[in-house]
Amino acid sequence: MVHKDILKVVDDVRIRQMRGGTVVTHAALKALRTASLKTKASSSKEFLAELNENVKYLMKIRASSIPLSNSLRFVSLDVQQAADRGAYVKELQTILTNSSKEFDEKLESAVRQIADIGARRIKEGDVIMTHSYSSSVIAILKKAHQQHKRPRIFVTETRPELEGRDVARELAAEGIDVTLIIDSAVSHFIEETDKVLIGAEAVAANGAIVNKIGTATIASVAQRARVRVYAAASTYKFSPETMLGELIEIEERDPSYVLESSKTKRPLHFAVRNPAFDVTSPQDIDLIITERGVIPPQAAIMIVREQKGVFVS
Repeated sequence: MVHKDILKVVDDVRIRQMRGGTVVTHAALKALRTASLKTKASSSKEFLAELNENVKYLMKIRASSIPLSNSLRFVSLDVQQAADRGAYVKELQTILTNSSKEFDEKLESAVRQIADIGARRIKEGDVIMTHSYSSSVIAILKKAHQQHKRPRIFVTETRPELEGRDVARELAAEGIDVTLIIDSAVSHFIEETDKVLIGAEAVAANGAIVNKIGTATIASVAQRARVRVYAAASTYKFSPETMLGELIEIEERDPSYVLESSKTKRPLHFAVRNPAFDVTSPQDIDLIITERGVIPPQAAIMIVREQKGVFVS
């Protein structure tokens, strides 16, 4: 049976639509720790069965979130190896707690390193366009501002959930010069833009970027306007499965986000589609900023090969 703390975090993510894969991963790992400490398992076998059930449920939060799936595999592998060595429940609880906290720190450390590396790519007075909520992108822009580079930011609203408004408020609170624009105005403002900076929910082996719906359009518009496009993504967002030919699942969300809530109660005589993410071709990405440095999309395969041994059994 799935633990109530796991059920709660899944509901929280779906109802509140937590912003960014890193934030969702932290929430999932915290719930996994809490559930393990409250376990009633009396043997390592029961503990593993409960853990596997909780992990499977957490995987459903956001199918396209690679840091989430990588983190859960990372923790599960540590616990499984300890159980194979004959560890009892108390020890398994400790290992799960330590392993999940280690992954949390890896993610936080990666964001800090990406901020330092990414800020070097921003020149004084650069005008930067961004889309959707990304912890790494926000960290880069804040770091550049702290370095007195005075970046000016165009933030798309990012419909239909409008997380761009949260980005605009967060950056403006730091004293950064921010202009909020509607998504369909991207081609209008791209001529005033020096760089496009986006986050990533996932990075495929071929260097393609999975990010909030609309990203592929912005990147394409930027390339036609000869504006460089940078993606900020930790190596924990690189998908090992894509090396084996698997496709990253694109989540579809409730149509109610597209329609006014009052209208959704009426009978509809048409279909509504609400894909949460899209895939940006590696040809439309100039560079990927990771915690290990800046790489071209074509180099993603090297990181994915390394990740395969860690996150895929």
